[in-house]
Amino acid sequence: MPFAHKETVEVCKKQEGFVSSYYTATVLAAIGRTKYLVRYETRFSEDRTRLLTEPVEESDIRPLPPPHLEVAEKVDAYVNDGWFVGKIVRKVDPNYYVKLDSTGNVVHCPFYKVRIHLEWEDGKWVYPGNKPQNDDDQAKASELGS
Repeated sequence: MPFAHKETVEVCKKQEGFVSSYYTATVLAAIGRTKYLVRYETRFSEDRTRLLTEPVEESDIRPLPPPHLEVAEKVDAYVNDGWFVGKIVRKVDPNYYVKLDSTGNVVHCPFYKVRIHLEWEDGKWVYPGNKPQNDDDQAKASELGS
């Protein structure tokens, strides 16, 4: 999926300690056919004097998810300047306690730092709860007209 100059996106970091985390960034330029130069909104250069700018693979970039928030079991929680996948384990209005998949830690999150978890697959947002898990489930979904 091509991304436009100045488009706000999320970048998946696949390094140890960052797996399943996404960071908001702005696309600065395309680099060839499969890379983009991005500038992060919350990550900084080593000397912390400027926002981090780096080339990233297109497969590590996704557009921002839809802007609505629904209470759901699987969520993304904004922790340490990035979005981490986890599950709500407790709700104390209007906030949540989220158990992070990457570390197993339970973190307290204000409601505005929790969003429904969606997967970016084949150029579209997919709610994992609606996806068949195996061939048997897919066959059942087809029978039901899903």
